[in-house]
This record gives sequence, C-alpha cells and structure tokens, in this order.
Amino acid sequence: MRFAAIPDFLPVEKFRDLQRAVQADLQSRRVHIPGHKRGATISYSELDLRIPEVTSFYRSAELRHFLSDLLKLSVNPTPLHDQSSCSILIYDRPGDRIGWHYDHNFYNGRHFTVLLPLLNEGVPPGNLSSSRLLISESGEVRAVPTPANRLVIFEGAFVRHAVTALGANERRIILSMTFCSDSSTTHTKDLMRRFKDIAYFGLPAIWK
Repeated sequence: MRFAAIPDFLPVEKFRDLQRAVQADLQSRRVHIPGHKRGATISYSELDLRIPEVTSFYRSAELRHFLSDLLKLSVNPTPLHDQSSCSILIYDRPGDRIGWHYDHNFYNGRHFTVLLPLLNEGVPPGNLSSSRLLISESGEVRAVPTPANRLVIFEGAFVRHAVTALGANERRIILSMTFCSDSSTTHTKDLMRRFKDIAYFGLPAIWK
C-alpha cells in the first residue's frame, strides 16, 4: 500500500486537546527555500520539550499498532535525532507552499509519511484553505482534501507530492510524522539526513 486517507481519525475531544496544545505554542522557525518551499516548522526536539502531548501521541502504542495493522507491516517512530520524525508544519502567510518532491528515505526499512491536519481554514470561515495537497501516481495528479482530523498516510519515497500556495487570511497547520519498518541506517544516509534537516531546522540540526 502506497497511500491511504482516514477521515475523522481521532475522537473529537482527543483531537481538540491535541489541537489546543499546538495552538497554544506556535513559536516556530520560518523556512524559505526559493522556488521550492516557504512556511514555518517546529522540530521534533522542540515539540518534545514544549508540547509533549504531540510527541506522546506520535510515540503511542495505539497509533503504532493502528498503522502497522493498516500497512500490514510492523512500523515504529523514527529516532528523536531526526528532526523530521515528528514536526509541526505551519502555513500562515500568503504564498506558503512546498513544490513537487519525494520524501527521501534515510533508513534501511520502508519509510512512511503520516499527516494529521490540525487546522485548515480558508475564506470565508468554514471553508478549507486554497492550499491543496497534490499527489502524483503513475503520471496522474490528483488533489487530496486535508480537512482537520483526516489522517493521510503515504510512502513518500514513491509518491511524489506537493502543496499549493496558501491564500490571504488563511491558515493550515499540519502534524507531520514518519514511521519506519527498520530505523537502522548507514553513516552516509545519516549524514545526508543531517544536511537535509539543516534546510528545515537550521544549523543546530547537523549535531542532532
């Protein structure tokens, strides 16, 4: 299985608790890679320190078992030193986006991207933002709706994807998580992962 989406994933109160915890602390680092990405991020280590409700959910046995059953493959969270293992992606300025890309797999096992939208507000209120998740499979591009609490799972090394530009007075906040069937790696792959993290989380990521 390369892609799946589950609407209304969490019970309402549990989802609102997670949503409130994140919205209470949106201090983040803006990222601008010309021609490719613009937005803000909160890294795994920052979340673990400041919003432990998020990292507890990410590392929960309940989530791990659900994904393993769905994928028919035993998967686990990726390590804390990987700043993209669990992060918050914030699109809150007009033009925030990310271009077409694959999620590079820095591990020896299969690697899955799991997204849980926490907020997706457009204009007028009640509408989804103009920012759209696009995926390309077998040359066919389709838009994937990402309302709040719709869990999206895909094998990012094989599913090409992008997020279109945000409009004015809109916001999109995503909990991004990664899971892997074998999180062992090589020195070369780990060095590549560190340099990738620099682009999203700054120079301190090289020492994580």
